[in-house]
Amino acid sequence: MRKNVVVKGAYGEANFGDDALMCTIENFFLTNGLGLNVDFCGSSSDYCHRLLRKSGYVDANDNKKATADVLIYGGGTQFFLFHSNKGGFYLRLFWKLLTDNPGLLIKKIRSKFSRKETVPAKKSVGLGLGLGPFNPENGKIEEVKTLVGQMDMLYVRDATSASYCKDWGYNVNEGADICYSSFLNYDKVIRKNGKDNHAGQKRRKIGVIVRDWKYENGGNEYQNALLRMVDEQKNAGYEFTFIIFSSLRDVEWKKIISENGYPCLEWDPFQNRIEQFMDRLNAFDGFITARYHGGVMAAVLNKPVVCIGIEPKLGILAEQVKGFRLWDMPFRADDLKQAMRVFDEQNFDCSPSVNSLRRKADEMFDSLHQYLCEL
Repeated sequence: MRKNVVVKGAYGEANFGDDALMCTIENFFLTNGLGLNVDFCGSSSDYCHRLLRKSGYVDANDNKKATADVLIYGGGTQFFLFHSNKGGFYLRLFWKLLTDNPGLLIKKIRSKFSRKETVPAKKSVGLGLGLGPFNPENGKIEEVKTLVGQMDMLYVRDATSASYCKDWGYNVNEGADICYSSFLNYDKVIRKNGKDNHAGQKRRKIGVIVRDWKYENGGNEYQNALLRMVDEQKNAGYEFTFIIFSSLRDVEWKKIISENGYPCLEWDPFQNRIEQFMDRLNAFDGFITARYHGGVMAAVLNKPVVCIGIEPKLGILAEQVKGFRLWDMPFRADDLKQAMRVFDEQNFDCSPSVNSLRRKADEMFDSLHQYLCEL
């Protein structure tokens, strides 16, 4: 009898990063032909079936889910406890959905008030997870520790996440983000970057990947300084395009971009596929990003990046990829201009860092393959 595997993540939220994680993991199963029944599990969604080629998709709040033989926590930051400031964020999200997609709004309301249960499973695995940060005053941290401690195999994506597990007394393997792996299946030739490789080009094309921020850590204070820089520098050698990874989540930024008439590129999972959107990203010469997977994908494409430090994982990313710059709190304009000098480097090449991270990610999938073969 075929074993049942469920892969759980923040899927179904129309977020390019999480959608890329989902599709990359499915590529692993399609490539290896393990003879397993594979379902992905996330928010109620109408588009995930379109992105997935052969796997099933189930709503995380569906109480009729059968018990899985293995539950895989499939990448992303699934375990964290910030100080929250969600009221204004959810009010904006409510009005956005009420106007654009009332059917999805009804699903979200049902999901919010239904009893959320973990996927019933005999065993569990963590794959390329980012852990933290954790508010020590939040009592739910003990639930996180228990859940992580029950995993048969755990791979995290960075040293900071590994240190949490070691502090809790758990065995852990340090892998890398899932999207660095060969299973991303983006094999197109990546062109060289840097100032010397754009001779004759009047202005460098910079993608500005933004994100609404709903937590009380000062992360959203980058907004005004970033907008001033875009307005001041748009005729000084740069051509800026704002990029939205999640139209569902980045409601405030979409409003700002629309009202000011800024050029914008938006991930639409109902129209695009991962490879198509990667092609669009590859047309840029560099990125300023408030989204972690904006930096990961830029690294895969060998692009210079300024990471906006709205949360710790952007700083971790800037440390992992040699050549990336960090614009950190309190988000001073002069610090941003200094960080943007990365776009003026004669030759930019982060491929050694990416190759190292890809080896870690592929070794992580090798271990998963062996684990699943021994079920």
